[in-house]
Amino acid sequence: MTKNKIFFISFCLLLIFLIVFRSPCYFFQEGYWHIEAYPFYKYSIDNSFLKSIFYVYPYASYYELTLNIVSKFGTYFPNYSTLIDVYFALSIKLGIFFYIFFSDSIIFNEKKYKILVIFLILFSPPMTPEIWLTTLHAKAYFGILSFILIFQKFENLENYKKNIYRFLIIFSGLSSIYASIFAPIYFLRLLITKNKDNFINFLSSLIPLLINFFIFIRFSLLNVNDDRFSFDIGKIESFSYNILLRPFFGSSIPKFFHSKLNIENNEVIYIAFLLIIIFSVLTLYKIYQKKDEITLLIFTSFLLQSAFVFIGSLYGDFVGGRYAVIPGIIILILIIRLFQIEKNYIFKSIFGTLILLSIIVGFMEFKYFTPLPDIINCKL
Repeated sequence: MTKNKIFFISFCLLLIFLIVFRSPCYFFQEGYWHIEAYPFYKYSIDNSFLKSIFYVYPYASYYELTLNIVSKFGTYFPNYSTLIDVYFALSIKLGIFFYIFFSDSIIFNEKKYKILVIFLILFSPPMTPEIWLTTLHAKAYFGILSFILIFQKFENLENYKKNIYRFLIIFSGLSSIYASIFAPIYFLRLLITKNKDNFINFLSSLIPLLINFFIFIRFSLLNVNDDRFSFDIGKIESFSYNILLRPFFGSSIPKFFHSKLNIENNEVIYIAFLLIIIFSVLTLYKIYQKKDEITLLIFTSFLLQSAFVFIGSLYGDFVGGRYAVIPGIIILILIIRLFQIEKNYIFKSIFGTLILLSIIVGFMEFKYFTPLPDIINCKL
C-alpha cells in the first residue's frame, strides 16, 4: 500500500511538473487566452448568477455549463479572472487523469495502460496548443472524459460510485457538445451487454443530447448561418492529415516529407483518399477477425466524432486544431486496443511502434515544436 501511495504521489508530481514546464507563465500571468474576451464572461458581468449559468452562446447553439460557471465565478474576481480560468482548466485536466488512474476500465485494465493513456491525453500530437489550459475549450476534455466513461466496469461497483459516474456523464454532456454526442455509443454498449446499469447509463447520456438538440433547433431557426455546413474538397485532405496522420507523426514529420517530395496539390487529394481507404479496410478487417466488442465501441466512437466534426466545423476546408482533438485521441486508443488483442508479431510491432512514435513526437512538440510556439512559450 505504501509503495502504491509513493508511486501515485510521484506520478502526480511528474504530471504537474510537465504541465508547468510547458508554459510556466500561465500560472502567474495572463496567457494566450483572456477570459474577459469571452462572450460568456461579458454576459455574466451584466446578468444574474442564474441567467449566467443557463446562458447559451447563440452562434454556437449548444450548452456549455462549465464555461458558464467559470465565467460567472471570474466576474467576482475580475483582476484574477484569467488565472481562475487557467486553474479551473487545470483541475479539469487533473480530474480526468485521476479518474483514469483509479477507475476500473474494461480497456485500461493495467497500470501501464492507464499511465500510457494519461500521457497521450497530456502531450500526444492531437492535443493542440489551441485548447491548452482554457475552459473555452474544456469541451474537448469533457468529450475525452465521456469517451473514457464508456468503458467503465460495473461489477462490484458500489451504488454511490454508480451515481457519481452517471453525474459525470450528465455533467460532461452539459459542458461539452462533443460529450453529448456519445449517447449512441452508450446505446451500442447497452445492445452489446443488456443490463440495468447500461440502460441507466444510456438514459443519463441521452439527457444532455436531447437538451443540446432542442437548443440547436431553437437557435438555428433564429440564427441561420449558410456557411456553417459548407464543404470543400480540401476538408478531406485536412481530415487525412489532422486525424489520420498527425496523431502519430505530429506536424513536423509530414510537413518535412511533403516539402522534400515536392508533392503537388492535385496529388494530395489522392493520398488523402488512399489513407482513408487503408485505415478503414485495416480496421474493419481487424474488427471482423478479432470479433472484439471493445474495438467495435472504439471504432464506432471514432466514426461518430469524425462525422460530427467533419459536418459541424466552422470551416469548409478544415477539421484540424480543436476539431481533431477527440478523434485523434480515439484513434490512438484504438491502436492501443489493437495492440492488446493482436497475436501476430508483425501487426503487434506496427501498433506498438505507432504508439511509441506518438509519445515521442508528442513530447517533442509538447514544448518545442508546437505549430504555435508563442502561445505555449509565453512569448507574447
